[in-house]
Amino acid sequence: MNRKNIVDSSTTSSESLDRRAFLNATLAGTLGLVSGGSALAATASATRPNIILTMTDDQGWGDVGYNANQVVRTPVLDDMAHSGLRFDRFYAAQSVCSPTRGSCLTGRHPDRYHCFSWGYDLPLEEITLAEAVKTAGYVTGHFGKWHLGGIPTNGGYRTDRGNLKTEDSRLRHPGNQGFDEWFSYWNFFDLDPSEFYHNAEAVGPLKGEGSEITVNRALKFIGKAVGQNQPFFAVIWFGNPHDPHLALDEDKALYPGFDPKKQDYLGELTAVDRAMGQLRKGLSDLNVQRDTMLWFCSDNGATASGSNGLLRAGKGTLWEGGIRVPGILEWPARIDKPVTTDVPACTSDFYPTILELLRIQVPNQVLPLDGISLAPLIEGKMDRRPRPIAFEKRTDEKTVQWAALVDNQYKLHAPVGDSRETNPVALYDLSADIGEKDNLSARNPGLVKRMMAQLREWQASVEKSLSGADYR
Repeated sequence: MNRKNIVDSSTTSSESLDRRAFLNATLAGTLGLVSGGSALAATASATRPNIILTMTDDQGWGDVGYNANQVVRTPVLDDMAHSGLRFDRFYAAQSVCSPTRGSCLTGRHPDRYHCFSWGYDLPLEEITLAEAVKTAGYVTGHFGKWHLGGIPTNGGYRTDRGNLKTEDSRLRHPGNQGFDEWFSYWNFFDLDPSEFYHNAEAVGPLKGEGSEITVNRALKFIGKAVGQNQPFFAVIWFGNPHDPHLALDEDKALYPGFDPKKQDYLGELTAVDRAMGQLRKGLSDLNVQRDTMLWFCSDNGATASGSNGLLRAGKGTLWEGGIRVPGILEWPARIDKPVTTDVPACTSDFYPTILELLRIQVPNQVLPLDGISLAPLIEGKMDRRPRPIAFEKRTDEKTVQWAALVDNQYKLHAPVGDSRETNPVALYDLSADIGEKDNLSARNPGLVKRMMAQLREWQASVEKSLSGADYR
């Protein structure tokens, strides 16, 4: 399937009537806001912020200077953390990339729609942030890594897998998920990327550093939106610092004394940081930085190449090193002084937060949502998360490998499978033990019982979602 254009296997969909009604209303621009205003009226409003979600690939919690890493050079991210809202407990919804990316766009845990691991797709039955904000007059764009299906490699490898029971046979690329423009890569990339697709047309090979190429393309989209006086929603997902770690020579030269592979890894982090600086400068040059919500995080913890700081383990696990990642929100119009919070937040929170801030009500919303709105936190009115964050790793619909629950102070690890001897219940006080070293379960049986009941209730709801109940 080495071809120039992606061709959908079907242009017709047998979606549910509710889903089709939502999409048709979106395209017609007829959906209203909670306040009662029309989408057309929303387009004319000067109060709607622009929105950018940026995300790195495999960057650990400790892979930034502001988290006490004295080696890596991330001056832009450090400045953002020291001027905006810094989340000291920001979590990826899953410990690998594709599921976390799905959570960013849907507000739902990825297990609910069969996105169990890397390379699994995002079913078109799900409502994405891109689709939702379009109802309020936003123009939408995706740039960089996608890894949620629908984009083949130039060699012909198809990337759709996961929920094969879907009735919608269109490809799962960004253009079918609510994005007006997309310049996207099926998976990770670094130098001289060769497999980008721009609006379904193959592009490349390209010359240059992948993060900078991605931001430059995004800024063209942003500049066009600003020129047309239209609010924009841009998703910018970098391919770095995922292996195989290939950095520019000048970035590697910043880290003398390290072995070449480590120089490449650190150099990629610095390249991402520089690209973030170019993005901020571009927003400033367009005079929209103040009114732009700029989010930054990683999709999961670091591999052995990176740093998770004092956190235990890394990518692929539900220990803190696998799911706690850097998290920052810069929004000068609403956050005019630096704030640091230890309120737990998650990638699933993007969807409900943005919808509340924009006063968007989505008819026929696919439920349940796992995220919460962080609007009160942004407004300085939240000092505790109202409900815990649940985590789960599955190999398929029937097999749970691991589950965990995080609240404002404690973290519960549930048994893996049926073996309590090799994988016992564990309870940690994250306020005093971020390295998860002191298992408190035997000393707090009542707390373990209460948190286990919360976790099992959530898991039962996931089982219901897996049955297809959420789409009925």
